Amino acid sequence: MKSTRNEYLQFFTNWLFYQYDRPSDKLRNLLLIREVKNIVTDDDEAAYWGDRDCWTMHDIASKAMKAKAIEAVIA
Repeated sequence: MKSTRNEYLQFFTNWLFYQYDRPSDKLRNLLLIREVKNIVTDDDEAAYWGDRDCWTMHDIASKAMKAKAIEAVIA
């Protein structure tokens, strides 16, 4: 069964907060989730990412977050 966008986002959020559960991780987790929401835009994307490991999405979202931070500093 393929997951919907909301199901995937909830699954990834639960996974992320399980992996990084310290209070000092909370802000970074929330920023990563925001990036994941930009990447997983619909149910088709959720079906694609639902069959992959969360570490891959974590890596892609982290890189996107760093790229935005660099753009903000340069701008």
